[in-house]
Amino acid sequence: MRKQIGLVVAIVALAVPAVAAAAECRDVAGGFSAGPPPPGTCLSFFCTAGALEGDLKGSYFFTATGVTPTGGLTGASTITLRSGMQLLGSDVSELGAANEEGLIPFITTVDIVGGTGKYDDAGGQIVATGLLDPVAGTTTGAYTGTVCKK
Repeated sequence: MRKQIGLVVAIVALAVPAVAAAAECRDVAGGFSAGPPPPGTCLSFFCTAGALEGDLKGSYFFTATGVTPTGGLTGASTITLRSGMQLLGSDVSELGAANEEGLIPFITTVDIVGGTGKYDDAGGQIVATGLLDPVAGTTTGAYTGTVCKK
């Protein structure tokens, strides 16, 4: 019995620093717009560059890295905040059927996998929904999510 109590005390003692080092998370939301990136900046079959408004004011750059089994896109994104710090994301985008105006609805899930500065060990997830204009190569929409600093 004494060994079991000692084990419980040791586990609790080890857990206290882990709680103290828990991530600091905040909810984020806003809008975005994007278009083709400047010539020579896309090293993939598809990229977008755009602006973020709302809680994550700044710019972002998406680079496609593959295609999902359903015809969506996988990729990587870099969000550059106005402070200059960056959030790095691993993305999956799924596309819907074109509407009567020819616009294609999409939903993108961005798993935050790191960043720079105070976001060095960042985590969290952002979900963006919007419309892709395949003729103009532009997107518009909104995002919501949670960004965590560790």
